[in-house]
Amino acid sequence: MTARPVPAEMDAALLRDFGELTVQRVPVPQPGPGEVLCRVLACGICGTDLKIVAGDYRGTWPPSLPFIIGHEWSGEVAALGPGTERSGLAVGDRVVAENHTGCGACPMCRAGRYNLCERVREPGFKLYGHTAPGALAEYAVRPAVALHPVPPQVSDVAAALVNQGALTVHAARRARLEPGSSVAVFGPGLLGLLMLQVARAAGATQIITVGRGKRLVTARELGSTEVVDYSAADPVAAVRAAAGGRGVDYVFDCSGNPAVLAQAMRAARRGGTVAVLGLAGGRSAELPVDPLVLDELNLLGVRSSPNAYPAMIALLASGAIATEPLTTHQYPLRDVATAFGVLARREAIRPIITMARTEGA
Repeated sequence: MTARPVPAEMDAALLRDFGELTVQRVPVPQPGPGEVLCRVLACGICGTDLKIVAGDYRGTWPPSLPFIIGHEWSGEVAALGPGTERSGLAVGDRVVAENHTGCGACPMCRAGRYNLCERVREPGFKLYGHTAPGALAEYAVRPAVALHPVPPQVSDVAAALVNQGALTVHAARRARLEPGSSVAVFGPGLLGLLMLQVARAAGATQIITVGRGKRLVTARELGSTEVVDYSAADPVAAVRAAAGGRGVDYVFDCSGNPAVLAQAMRAARRGGTVAVLGLAGGRSAELPVDPLVLDELNLLGVRSSPNAYPAMIALLASGAIATEPLTTHQYPLRDVATAFGVLARREAIRPIITMARTEGA
């Protein structure tokens, strides 16, 4: 494919001050050694982005302003930086990018757990869209090792969900989810609606989704065998009743609400596993210690998606994961403020910013 010219400037959603996200012209980033310049095709907006813009993690995410956020995206290779000749990538390849690039040398990185890099506060570690520039822009630079090819049967918009989907793959692996098991998913946002589908693909035969409103209808459509409206019934009692009175084998807390953790633990059977995927914006949770000890619960934190992107891409390509009901709200970059608004008001499961393809793309 003939390389298209890369402009000197691009549009980007720039966080200039907390609460102030505006689209501005900025220089196109240049790829350094081992890096690739990508043309962004689609970028999702998540609850963590809302918290970053609001300043919930100020001083850490981002470390300074102005800053470009955005970490759930798909794109295509626009230019290869020096030292990427043997990366297997070529201009025009469609790709998705991992968020974490660890230092590569600490014990966690060497064990393949680069999401837990021990040098998280040092220059060698980058969490794109959080501590390093994100992709809510027309172009983004990433290390070649963080990029994964996207097959043609996966659309640009669907590929933008790989980031969150890979997190649920990591959760299923970390929980050691077994075929024939029962599962409860708390929180039917994007993460929960992907989690239930990945649990189903992993062989779970009973999936109970806990939430409220129209998203429970979507959960049913995507394969949840039962749903619980927590505004109409006690969620713990309802989950346990649906699971025959004993609780479920696995609980995945995708809510980001610290009040849910105690409910998730009490919904699990004795010896069950509770995996927590959602961030709470610095808030604390009350932990019921007695059930944790007396029922020998496995309580797990799940961060990011080490080594899970290929599996999620394969699930999307196979048709095992449906994305269309999750990406109904799509906007051009100039309407990024509108997209943030619909997410904050829970009118969209995952707003997607789409970039116009130029002629010949």
